[in-house]
Order: sequence, then C-alpha cells, then structure tokens
Amino acid sequence: MAKKGARVFQTIAEYYEVLYDSAQRLAREGAVLCDVLERAPGRRVVDLACGTGPHARFFAERGAQVTAYDASAAMVAHAAERRPHPGVRYEQRDMREVTGGPWDMALCVGNSLCLLPTLEDIEKTLAETRKSLAPGGLLLIQVLNYEHPSMAEPSHRVVHKTLKDMEVTAVKSLVPHLDHTLLALAFYASSGGTYTSASETAVLLHVTMAGLCQIAQRSGFETCEIWGGYNRSPFDRASSSDLLCLFGRPR
Repeated sequence: MAKKGARVFQTIAEYYEVLYDSAQRLAREGAVLCDVLERAPGRRVVDLACGTGPHARFFAERGAQVTAYDASAAMVAHAAERRPHPGVRYEQRDMREVTGGPWDMALCVGNSLCLLPTLEDIEKTLAETRKSLAPGGLLLIQVLNYEHPSMAEPSHRVVHKTLKDMEVTAVKSLVPHLDHTLLALAFYASSGGTYTSASETAVLLHVTMAGLCQIAQRSGFETCEIWGGYNRSPFDRASSSDLLCLFGRPR
C-alpha cells in the first residue's frame, strides 16, 4: 500500500500460505459464505482484501463474477498465479478506494479491516463500499473480537509445514497495547542446507462490535446479522473469538 499505515505483506506472499490452511479455512467458513451469496441480490462479488485469493476463487467456483482487490502487489501476483479462475479479476487496490460495481456482495474478512490506521479510514471504506453496492447488496466483515479477555495478553503461534521443496517455520505474534495490537510474522525456511528468513509487522486497530455497527449505520448500512464466529453463534464480547457482521444496503 502506498498510503500511510497500510503497507504490509509485501514480501511474504508465498510463506503466508503456511499460516493458513485454505482448505480447512473454507471448510469452516463455507456455509456462511454460501448463505450470504444466496441472500445477495445477484452474483457480482468484490473481495476488498483478497490476500492469496482463496475466497475469490471459492465464490467464482460457485458461479460468481469476482473482482478481488488487495493493496499488496505481491499478494495480488501470488493469488493470480496460485488461484486463477475465469470468473476472478485480481487487482492491486487499497480497500479505501473501492471502485466499479454495482456489486451484489462485498466481503472484508481475515481481520483485514483492522489493518487500516484509523476509525476514519474504516468509515471511508464502508461509505465507499456502500456507494458501490447494488440496492439490497450485502457486506460481510470478519474481525477478531478485541473485547475478548485473551486479547489483552500477548499470544504466539508456531506452525511447521513443508512448502514445495522447503521446510518452513512460521511464527505469528500478537502483542496488544492500549487500543492497538502489534502483529509480527516471522518465517524461517530451509532447503538443501540453505536457510532464509523473512518478516513483516503491522499494527492492528481494535474495532468493537458497537463501534463497527455505529460506523456502518453512519455509512448508510442496515445491520442484518451479528455472529460470534462462522458457526453463527450469538456474539458474546466475553467469549466469542471472532466478530462477524453482515450489513445491507437498503433497497
């Protein structure tokens, strides 16, 4: 990303696959994604932060015409190479600058909205998205539940995986401070006796359910559903690990 506070994941697109098993992820998320697509007024979808492209291809395989944005040129290039589909158009673009449409469905998942530096940036993103949606269009957002007690403490996750001819170790660290969390990703790879490493950091803005709903309302959305996870459990600030919000543009 060229804009302040938004540059992240420029060098680690290939390694990023280690942290997130796309097949397992889509198996967990798929029922909700398909339900939202069926509730949308049509099958024109925009993915506001497509990353390595699993969701864009998921929707295209179900008959949607997908435009997939990501601010990282490396992520866009990786997605286009790894997950091409005739129904997907990948494009490098900041989620605050949504263009085109009208879309029947928009999504911003993977906690991507929290990469934006300020609440004003989030409001700009939602307002521009609302303008680009068709009447009755839907916006699905997933972020971490930053009100969960565990989010007040540092956490670390280590994953080992074979990637092509490399053995890769990925370390993901979350370190909270006031209303932000430092995200640090470190990758160590070995192949044929050669060792390499890569790392990226980002600052995540804490977003609450109440705050996000208020921003959505000011941006012209109606709140359709609030869930505490992809199992569609009721959201509970003290126990839900995730926050999923489904907003709709009035017809």
